[in-house]
Amino acid sequence: MAQTVLVVDDDPDICEIVRVNLEGAGYDVVVAADGAAGLAAAREILPDLIILDVLLPELDGWQVLEELERDPTTAGRPVVMLTCKGDDQDVLRGLGLGAVEYLTKPFYPENLVASVRILLDVFDASMRDHRRQQLIARRRRLIERMASAAS
Repeated sequence: MAQTVLVVDDDPDICEIVRVNLEGAGYDVVVAADGAAGLAAAREILPDLIILDVLLPELDGWQVLEELERDPTTAGRPVVMLTCKGDDQDVLRGLGLGAVEYLTKPFYPENLVASVRILLDVFDASMRDHRRQQLIARRRRLIERMASAAS
């Protein structure tokens, strides 16, 4: 049985690109066009992984991520943020709220597929959390270096 990926994005073109590429890699894909629908779908189908935009109608991606982590049925499911919000603080916020990967648009579909494959087929839950902590630490070091260089 194929693993299921839920894509929550209000841009139909992005959804289609992601769907086609992930289905081509052997995953089942479900699409939700807003945050509320994405949250409901996550609770109903319990996907193996969620790809989540930040800028969404109804509930934004931050709110969806917080709700996913609060709900015992969805907490800990791997979430990949796929968004145009790429500032350091946005990345830290997403990872701090529980995302295990943070990718920015525009993106290479093959990189997204590779990330999904690694997160689902290679990493277990503890490895995903360790990777998330490494990404947070790396981003904080980068911010510190940039602040030091600006001084």
